[in-house]
Amino acid sequence: MKIIRFAAVILAAAAMFCTTSFAKGYDAEIVPGDTFEYTLEEEDIINATLTIDEDGLFGMSFSSITAEDDTYPKICVTVYDGREELLSFTTKRTSFSEEKPEKEKYSFVLGLCEGDYVITIENLTLFSEVSFVMETEFTEQEDTLVPSNSSLDAPFEIETGTKYLGGVSMEKDTDFLRFDMPYDGYAFIEMYSPKAKIFTLYDKDKNEIGNAGIEIEDKDKVFELRTGLGKGTYYISVKPEEDYTPSLYSVKVSTKQSDFFEKEYNNETKYAMPIKANTTYQGNLFGIEDEDVYTFTLDEKSNITVDFFDSVVSDDGHYSLWLTNGKDVLYYCDECGRESEKITLDKGTYYFTVGGLGEKRFTSMGYKFEISSDKKFVSDTAKEQEPVIPETKQDQEETTQFADVKAGKWYYAELLEAKKEGLIEGIGGNLYKPEENVTLAEIITMAVRIKNALGGVNTEITPSPVGKWYNSYITFAVNSGIIKMNDFDDFERNATRAEVAYIFANLFGDADAEKNIAISDVDGDTKYGREIHKLYGLGIIKGDGNGKFRPHDSITRAEAAAILLRVHKA
Repeated sequence: MKIIRFAAVILAAAAMFCTTSFAKGYDAEIVPGDTFEYTLEEEDIINATLTIDEDGLFGMSFSSITAEDDTYPKICVTVYDGREELLSFTTKRTSFSEEKPEKEKYSFVLGLCEGDYVITIENLTLFSEVSFVMETEFTEQEDTLVPSNSSLDAPFEIETGTKYLGGVSMEKDTDFLRFDMPYDGYAFIEMYSPKAKIFTLYDKDKNEIGNAGIEIEDKDKVFELRTGLGKGTYYISVKPEEDYTPSLYSVKVSTKQSDFFEKEYNNETKYAMPIKANTTYQGNLFGIEDEDVYTFTLDEKSNITVDFFDSVVSDDGHYSLWLTNGKDVLYYCDECGRESEKITLDKGTYYFTVGGLGEKRFTSMGYKFEISSDKKFVSDTAKEQEPVIPETKQDQEETTQFADVKAGKWYYAELLEAKKEGLIEGIGGNLYKPEENVTLAEIITMAVRIKNALGGVNTEITPSPVGKWYNSYITFAVNSGIIKMNDFDDFERNATRAEVAYIFANLFGDADAEKNIAISDVDGDTKYGREIHKLYGLGIIKGDGNGKFRPHDSITRAEAAAILLRVHKA
């Protein structure tokens, strides 16, 4: 341990200047890994420089804080990056017990990038000098949460599947992180914190999805949360509880595609998630105030059964369940675990809500449920109808604009042209829903239609009279070489961008395409990589502006329409 007594060494070499009419300032240099013992006179300030050579975690701790004559000792520590304040805290006694204040220890860990920083340490003790021991350390860490990430408007962007380290100070510091869900499914969030933190999840509109206090004493365990999310952008905030403990934490977000997991934000009736009959759904309550609301519509009187399964490892019931028609509660269950209830419902729209019991500190609770019915829900019937993909140009008198396709969006011009060419049609009500995903069945249907048009073929294909509507299109696609018999085992799931490339590339046979095109996230091991490169070379598909294709992401209706238009023009 390297001990330097500030009064004997630093003071003698420091340059003095005034920060207020009475305060004195001293220049110093902080070298990570050193320990310093300082004594500051009344209203003294240290202005210390800190140079970080690579990204990592910088930590400081202050102990043995004493003042003359048992005066209340108080110092203020602030970290700047040359543009703004990154962290600031003031030491204060945690109690007025007889225990001596020098036994208290104040610590923080801060993620810093390579660069120069200024740390000020000011004596705020009234009418007295103050002494303390300062210890510093630095750990190189490539995936470090670095400033500035102190608001939802300026979050730190994290990549899913990567573990990040960060730190929050003991007072007002909060870290905000941002991640993207590439498809509907669920996010699996792992967080380790040696001491208490407050962890909150938000959606793209900054609605609070849930929050929990996390306190994990065992270093071999982590806080785990699995919550259903729709495709989109989400935010995490991490802030400390004021317990004056080390503030290091780690966080990792992984995602998985799933059509039958809740899609937050669904805490209110107007954001209720539509569900299908006779289908098992999974959900999760996160925090005290989280509620999950689901909706379905019956077009005739029906007998339904609500089956609910508690996934929490405990014999107690942890949930409240209620079913309403938007006004009246038709079924209610408090302290539910595994429940089954039969109800007869008239024609109408209904809402099924899962809520917690208001425990003060539960974190993450999973559940499953299924609503069985002897009649189909209206949403089921709509799902099984063939998507409207016109075979001929639209009537020129029809409007060429969709109400939900706004100027300024990247896809505006392409969707406008695709509609004029008769390649796409909306979902009704002059809407197109450009951000919604497209299933494999819908993409294959588009490919079959465009193959007929490109080849001048007038083969009439109609939806199958029995079974799934798309069966006749799948049969045609296999027979004409668009896909192979065993390429896909589920045509109703969302198509990935790589699968779309594979399907449309087969329309071009052995056509020559520009070769040696670099795509940063597509290589020889990428499934359908050859077809992706082929369509790049033909100018049919494009990346995301960052040199990436994102082969495993789902594809939206807007992206599918853009590809369809380029195939039509090729």
